[in-house]
Amino acid sequence: MKRIIAILVSSMFYMSVSNAGVSVDPVQMYIQNPTKQRTTTLTLESKDETEKRIFEVKAFKWTQKDNGENVLEPDNSLIINPKNFILQANGKQTIRIGFNRPVESVLEGQQEGTWRVIVDEIPQAVKESSVNFLVSFNLPLFVGKQEDVKLNFNVENNKLIVKNNAKSHIQIANLKIVDANKKEVFKTETMNYLLANKSASYDLNNIRISNPKNYYVQLFTDKNDKMVELKFSD
Repeated sequence: MKRIIAILVSSMFYMSVSNAGVSVDPVQMYIQNPTKQRTTTLTLESKDETEKRIFEVKAFKWTQKDNGENVLEPDNSLIINPKNFILQANGKQTIRIGFNRPVESVLEGQQEGTWRVIVDEIPQAVKESSVNFLVSFNLPLFVGKQEDVKLNFNVENNKLIVKNNAKSHIQIANLKIVDANKKEVFKTETMNYLLANKSASYDLNNIRISNPKNYYVQLFTDKNDKMVELKFSD
């Protein structure tokens, strides 16, 4: 029996990531100076492989609802070259991604525009009684000026509400709530993105925080190399 298993790899805090013998670098793409830069590159590399792989690259405009829910829509404003390619065993393939018109016109007045670039492996014929692992990379592209951490925290209906007040995205991971003595009272290993001016909520379960002013939030972001500690809102 032929079996095909897809392996999805989303962006993380690493410069590169690999799975099933294929690595991708970088895992976050940036065009930070739109007046001078229109393109960026992405590289896939085959490591310790014996067979070629075939890939297809697609781009989606990435927005979020107010609660942080992701919305992806097909978008043709991004130019991808090549869109389809064969990655030879132990070979490399560089993909150029960008715009063929002024980036300011694409941003439409926003400080940052966001896209998702999805690199899907296309199934090939496999032998009977074999398993074929397909790789799929889901990578963000951020276009525009980046801001520092501007987060706001509140507790509502036993949920921690995190609001990104910056005009650019932030990636959050390993979020904790600690008391005045730095004792951990809540922890989540969920990693997610908040786009500009969007919010996310975390269920505190049975944890009661009666006076948020006495607590701090610790977290890691893609804006800092070290842990960030912030106070709750007054």
